[in-house]
Formats: sequence, structure tokens, C-alpha cells
Amino acid sequence: MSGTWNSQNSQESTSTSSSCDLNENDSSAILVYRYRDGLEVQSQQDLCKYLTKHPHHRVSRKRIPRGNSRIEVKTEDLYNEPERSAYQKYPNSKNSLASVGLPRAVYWKRLLLNQFQDLYIVSPDSSPNSSLNGSPESSHHCSPSHTFHHDQHAQMDGERVEQVGEQPADR
Repeated sequence: MSGTWNSQNSQESTSTSSSCDLNENDSSAILVYRYRDGLEVQSQQDLCKYLTKHPHHRVSRKRIPRGNSRIEVKTEDLYNEPERSAYQKYPNSKNSLASVGLPRAVYWKRLLLNQFQDLYIVSPDSSPNSSLNGSPESSHHCSPSHTFHHDQHAQMDGERVEQVGEQPADR
């Protein structure tokens, strides 16, 4: 289960927090993995504050199987339910993004006390459609003059191209 957090719209924000089972007033500890940033134990209250400050982030939940010391985070784990069903046929939806090792205390509390049932994954709000907008092909500031290195000795008529600093070959 996942959703995006949007502090601009309180109705959407409330529905998102309830769909992710986040309670702004709950100080109970949860396990949070920030995509490409690390793992930490924090309160639901702190996570809600973080998401309010960073409205272009989303949170998703992944169940932690009892007895596992590692969790595999895949691309599909970052998507909300509609996106997950829409993008399930994409070849990279099952790609592994991270293998997260649980801290010992979290592992034992999960195993013995049934705490930390879910891993909350915080990631930038993205999907395959929005990633196209960030690709070099769609970049408006990428031009051939920046892509190819132009050499003042280069010639286009089929003759040998000399590199800068290279001595001309005897002909």
C-alpha cells in the first residue's frame, strides 16, 4: 500500500495518511527507509512532519516477513496501487533497488514481540511517466554542441582526424 503526501490539500493529505496508516499524533516507532538515503527508526509523527515539509515525496509500505533479516526493495514497491497495476508489465518493475538489512534490535523486536511489521519507504514522487521528463533526450538544455567535443583540427571530408596535442602524421 502506498500513496503520496500532499500538504497543500488537507482532504487529500488526510486520505493519504489513512491509506498509509500514518497518524500525525502517533509517537510510536516505525522503521523508515529513505530511498538512497538510509534506514532509521522514527515516530509516525516525525515521518508526517517530514512529508509535510517535502510535498514531492511519497511513502509506501512493505510488509516485513517475520524472521527475515533483510528486505528487498523493488521498483514496484515505490508505486501506489493504481500505478503498480498500470506499470506491472514494464520490464523494470521487478528490479531490485536496495537490499535493506534490519538493525538487530528491530529484527529481534519483530521476531519476538511482533513489532515493526512494516517498512515505510519514502521516495521522490516518481513513476515511469515522470521519469521520461527527466531523461537526457527530453532535456531542453542538452544540445549537440555540449554532447560532442569539437576539435579545431577535425575535418569532415574523410581525412584523418587529428587529436589536440597530436603531431601530424607524415604524408
